[in-house]
Amino acid sequence: MEELAAVVTAGGRIVWAEPAVSPPDHVPLRELPPDWYSIKALLEVGGRTLLERVLEAVWCSENVKEVVVVGSPFLRYWLNRPAERLIPERAEAHENLIAGLQAVAHYPRVLYLTSDLPFVTAQTVNRFLDSCPSEAQLCYAIVRREAFDARFPNSPSTYARLKDGEFVAGCAALIEPSALLQRAEWICRVSQRRKSLWRLALLAGSRVLWRYATRQLTVPDLERRAQLLLGMRCRAVECEPELAYDIDTPPEYAYARSVADAGTG
Repeated sequence: MEELAAVVTAGGRIVWAEPAVSPPDHVPLRELPPDWYSIKALLEVGGRTLLERVLEAVWCSENVKEVVVVGSPFLRYWLNRPAERLIPERAEAHENLIAGLQAVAHYPRVLYLTSDLPFVTAQTVNRFLDSCPSEAQLCYAIVRREAFDARFPNSPSTYARLKDGEFVAGCAALIEPSALLQRAEWICRVSQRRKSLWRLALLAGSRVLWRYATRQLTVPDLERRAQLLLGMRCRAVECEPELAYDIDTPPEYAYARSVADAGTG
């Protein structure tokens, strides 16, 4: 595979009744922003922040030569490699992705990951990349429910029911940036629906939504519709569960910590 850049979006926040983590020791207290504890990338699982886990997985994977993190300026304290760059976060999630892709648009393809993956590893990243067909311009990770439930039993996750199985939407993609940036308006629409296959089906039109509701819709159907809408060669790529378990809510964080504490994460 050719040399890649990676974009890690780290703008997500999580709402707590009270802070769930302590201030980091290596950061001067006077520089702590008011919302630092709500930055999802700084949640700790197994003694490391989610951002550190994601960056380690990316750098230990194959072919990645540059990493762009899009998030709070406060995250600079967690970036220490020469080929890491921090881009200030924007107001909306899709704007973060666009900003990240623009920063590495000179690469033929870019690995995209969110920063809230507590169990991501270099092996799972490499296997996803190896599974992406070279002719595809947009590859999007999905996981079968059977594999996800076996890895994360009784997790607080949701599934999409298709004719060819039940799936969890992943948090990784391999993107041809020059092609996707020409369709920036679709980045907004898809980003807002990223974790919900039925909402993606709604975006694709009423006929696709009806087929989804009646369990007639297949993964190849979604690929064809995405290709028609985006004008790009799109593929859904089955990946390992670690690329689909992300943290959006306190219960998901509590579950991740329990898995890590049990030594299975």
